[in-house]
Amino acid sequence: MGKRGRLATAMAPPATALVPFPVFLAAFLLSVGTPALARSSSCPEGWQISPVQNKCFKCISASLSWDRSEALCHNSSGHLAALSSVQELIFAKSLCVSTSGCWVGGHHYNTSTGNGWKWSDDSSVWNETAFQIEALHANCSGTACGVANSNDLCTLITNSRTSISGKRCNEPHGLICMMDHVDRCYHDHCHKEYFIALIAVSGFILVTTFAVMIWLLVYRRSKKRRRSREALGASAAALVAPQWKVYTSEELRSITKNFSEGNRLPGNAKTGGTYSGILPDGSKVAIKRLKRSSLQRKKDFYSEIRRVAKLYHPNLVAVKGCCYDHGDRFIVYEFVANGPLDVWLHHIPRGGRSLDWAMRMRAATTLAQGIAFYIMLT
Repeated sequence: MGKRGRLATAMAPPATALVPFPVFLAAFLLSVGTPALARSSSCPEGWQISPVQNKCFKCISASLSWDRSEALCHNSSGHLAALSSVQELIFAKSLCVSTSGCWVGGHHYNTSTGNGWKWSDDSSVWNETAFQIEALHANCSGTACGVANSNDLCTLITNSRTSISGKRCNEPHGLICMMDHVDRCYHDHCHKEYFIALIAVSGFILVTTFAVMIWLLVYRRSKKRRRSREALGASAAALVAPQWKVYTSEELRSITKNFSEGNRLPGNAKTGGTYSGILPDGSKVAIKRLKRSSLQRKKDFYSEIRRVAKLYHPNLVAVKGCCYDHGDRFIVYEFVANGPLDVWLHHIPRGGRSLDWAMRMRAATTLAQGIAFYIMLT
């Protein structure tokens, strides 16, 4: 591996460093996303969200006094409804199913510092613009309502009146409870959402982990193939034949003595015949004459020969050059003194002897190695 390759490998982050990222991301989503789901979830079962989306209301039709109604709402982690606008009043009236009306959280107070109305949750502010005290007293009926300094007056809503009425707190009516819709867990509701979030995040972890694993496998395999091709290319470059040449038909006729029968080598003449010859540098070659073809163009023939000529292997016959002359095609090989292999496999040349099985296996093995090398490079 060269200096550049070693530097790239040293600078590249380790593959395993990618794996903890989806786990970290999933943990972050689980810690941040699940509370967000709980905050944005709907009201508990049986409760209704207010028009301004910040309170939950529930109507209970049981006829109870105002104090017992407040205690019942308190058991549900809430209070009697504290209304802040006419819109909430209309919404609360739509929930009330009691024919006599429903208690809400307003009650009268009378102290040494003054008197007025307030809500039972002690945090909501009485909206005097929407719920005027004079109108509230005007709607009040009964002996106790006539006493201005009485603390026994509580607020009631009915479908027959457009505003809040003042009633004696010990009268039995239905009630409307209220709880704030902020960061609450409603028994099994949070557990269900947490379970859904857990399944979603677990699925995300699983899918992401599998995706990263598949990417790593594909990346490593492609990297291994690239290294193998680079190594093979380097070894093949070292084995490339020194050069090859495009001969003219006159040169080949001079080398083979005009393709005389004395220069013909044993082999199948149906393919065109093979002839021996001697190059000007004194090296002996074999010129294979292919059948005349008008289908293969000169450029394609040279391209194919150039590709084959670049292959050099001990078990492959080296290509020295070629010639294309008006459809006549010739390939110039290095000369193999013992002649074609098929003659030795199927016939006994003059003066030769039959090949034993050990020699035949050796020939088959070396032939397979040469073919494998050719297929790998092409």
